[in-house]
Amino acid sequence: MNCMRPISIGFVLFAVLAAVGLNTTADAQVCPGREDCLSPHETPGCNDLACCEAVCLADPFCCKNWDTICVEIADATCVGLCGATVSGSCFNANPSPGCEDATCCDAVCVVDPFCCSTTWDVNCAFFAGAVCDATDGTCGDPDSGDCDEVNGSAACADEDCCNAVCEVDPTCCTQVWDLVCVLLAGNVCGGTCTVSPESGDQSEAETCQSETNDPCEGGTPETIVRGRRFVGTFRNADDVDVYAIDLAEFDLDLDGEVRVRISFGASGASLGLRPAGCDEAPIMVIDSAGCQASSGLLCIPAVPSELVLTPVGSSSGCTDPVYAATIEVIDYCGEACENPIGCLVPHQTPGCGDPECCELVCLSDPICCDWTWDSYCTVSAAVNCGGPPPVNDLCSDAMAIGLGSTPFRQLLAEREGPESTCLDEDLRGGDIWFVHRVACTGSFLIGTCGIADFNTNIDVFRGGCDALEPVACNDDNLLCEVETSIVAIEGAACGEQLWIRVSGVDGGMGSGEISIDCFGVPCPCIADLNGDGQVDGADFGLLLSAFGPCSRACPADLNESGAVDGADIGLLLALWGEC
Repeated sequence: MNCMRPISIGFVLFAVLAAVGLNTTADAQVCPGREDCLSPHETPGCNDLACCEAVCLADPFCCKNWDTICVEIADATCVGLCGATVSGSCFNANPSPGCEDATCCDAVCVVDPFCCSTTWDVNCAFFAGAVCDATDGTCGDPDSGDCDEVNGSAACADEDCCNAVCEVDPTCCTQVWDLVCVLLAGNVCGGTCTVSPESGDQSEAETCQSETNDPCEGGTPETIVRGRRFVGTFRNADDVDVYAIDLAEFDLDLDGEVRVRISFGASGASLGLRPAGCDEAPIMVIDSAGCQASSGLLCIPAVPSELVLTPVGSSSGCTDPVYAATIEVIDYCGEACENPIGCLVPHQTPGCGDPECCELVCLSDPICCDWTWDSYCTVSAAVNCGGPPPVNDLCSDAMAIGLGSTPFRQLLAEREGPESTCLDEDLRGGDIWFVHRVACTGSFLIGTCGIADFNTNIDVFRGGCDALEPVACNDDNLLCEVETSIVAIEGAACGEQLWIRVSGVDGGMGSGEISIDCFGVPCPCIADLNGDGQVDGADFGLLLSAFGPCSRACPADLNESGAVDGADIGLLLALWGEC
């Protein structure tokens, strides 16, 4: 029986063979196989090429029958394979891709494919803490693990420290003791801390010899800016610092309320938010928890307001900053899941317009309903709720775009069109399509550089959807963030149509913008049908009057398709404005 089969000597020699550089490639006809590398099966090989080759080299029997010993070898040697013990804890960053819990690994990599393709970094570990189940734990239970290490349980062994941390961040006791909990433990469990100034901070203007910013002592509050961190010190235990911000400036819908979020860290201090005035009671109070930032979130009246910083205990003097705080403001105080904005569109307000989907997403990521519906929320909505494909999912439905930036959604797009010359076809995912009529001579750039929230690949074609001919492409540009792309186009003729495909890479999906920037001489304005130097309503009227088939060349047939139709309307709108 297979369970009695001894491990092959090849397994023992595998590391030696690899170290001296001998050929370690298994039979290409066997690897990859069809079934999971971590499950025994009677067919040869397994479905991960690198793991299959490594295991078959260690034990050639595995290329005949993948039994329990093959699984054990895979579990011990296939670094980077989702579910393999050797890939490491999902809650800890490590230099290889993947982690040891296959279910957690797959869930994280749906949202961030980088975690399974390149490195299981800190972001992957943080996300695992939000979406993956941990081992049950009880504060003080020795089996819960150390408080100063990511331990995979929902608690730690030091009962007092565990309770103190979970008071600041309850998820440490309800989800998992992750890196955030470890950092909290370092600050709230008897450790010491300092506030480190950062580039861009606003430093308190009050000097150590004066008291100028407390209005209750004859001073004037210092004005702070939304979203900018401010830092300060206390001269002594009686020093109070006051900062002013007019929340009425952010009440764009004039409903009298705004949503504020305050992040606050201090070495012995308390922060209160109140309407401006010494007689006003605080609406929100945040006490320091070491230097680990605590936060408060609340909808409050949109009126001139003050943040009051008060020392707790003795003060060490005003040589170094002892507190740091940031206030953020958004203009939405309605029910999150009644927000009319679509669930597949990133936006700066919480919630979205599909209540059932909204509640499902916020169950796993509460910040989507507490603060902003960002790209992580939209990806979660796409995965968990589905929805319609993008309007330009097919080449035949390509969106006409001109110079400048155009927003798009790639979420839930299917894959279409020819292979990319820049990307392995196995890595190319869902794509969307645009069509651009060349508007300048010389060179121009087409890109998603830093303006898309997922890994993109751009292909540019000419010739039409039925006969696409590659012009240029780009997968990752090293100057861009989030593995986004730029394509340089040279020598295209004025008025020529180019089809542009934006694909997700290695499971990447999301939203963003595509930008076309011209560095040459503008072409004559093809949509200026009356020649007055701009594309406007008069040109739109001329186009509508020519609507229908063209028996001969007609100026309103902007895409030279033989008919004036909706595609020409799209091109005219894309070129709207002065020529």
